[in-house]
Amino acid sequence: MRTDRRGLLRLTAVAATATTLAGCTGGGADGGDGTAATTAETPTPEPTPEPTPTATQTPAAGVTEVAVGPEGRLRFVPDLVEISVGDTVRWTFESPGHNVSSLPSADSRCSNPDGAEPFASYEDEQHFAILPPGETFEHTFTVPGEYVYVCVPHAGQGMIGTVQVSE
Repeated sequence: MRTDRRGLLRLTAVAATATTLAGCTGGGADGGDGTAATTAETPTPEPTPEPTPTATQTPAAGVTEVAVGPEGRLRFVPDLVEISVGDTVRWTFESPGHNVSSLPSADSRCSNPDGAEPFASYEDEQHFAILPPGETFEHTFTVPGEYVYVCVPHAGQGMIGTVQVSE
């Protein structure tokens, strides 16, 4: 029994020595370059990945988000927004070929409360000017009442939205 026991102890010692030597990278206690040697028993920790920003950010207080043409569809989501005087609506263009306008000269369905300035995502009377996907347009509402707006190129297909502003 002693012979078997001694042989087993020798094999264990040889295996332990081989494992220790396999983890060394050079002469001495450090890896030869000033860094600590690593053994197979001590895994190197993986670096923590940096967080990536999300596509959808939480809107600031007083800002309501409206998607323009989500999933390539001819609609505003939501198509009815209820906000307070002083709040802002931010339209985010999610597909090509759209704009936002409450100018009565752009479409007969557009309307604004008395004393309110109409809004549009384009300059002057360029009713068919569009914004590319990823762009945004914002308008801050200072007069209470109901605003009906359209996407001028698609108003005939029902791309109409409403902003209800209360005191």
